Amino acid sequence: MEAVIKENVMELVAKSNLVASTIDSQTSLAKDALAQNPNIENIVLNLGNVAEIDSMGINFVVGLYKEIHAENRNFSVINTSRAILNLFNLFKLTSYFEVS
Repeated sequence: MEAVIKENVMELVAKSNLVASTIDSQTSLAKDALAQNPNIENIVLNLGNVAEIDSMGINFVVGLYKEIHAENRNFSVINTSRAILNLFNLFKLTSYFEVS
């Protein structure tokens, strides 16, 4: 996970698949970036490098959304593959945050 900040937007770029073996490190990096930048209102999760997401990955995205939403910040997901978009639709996650 890498945090790229441009103006009032923090883009969290996932560098690998969101699967059980990578979740701990990606969660830690995302939480650190959020804590270090509390004034940034718009958080974007970039899944352009993600080909696979498992149940732990879904929990990671939902947890990230809940934390950001609780802080009254905006959350969206970009660069999803068609398969991941279909998965998000299946779990109705697109009704909570914008996915493209």
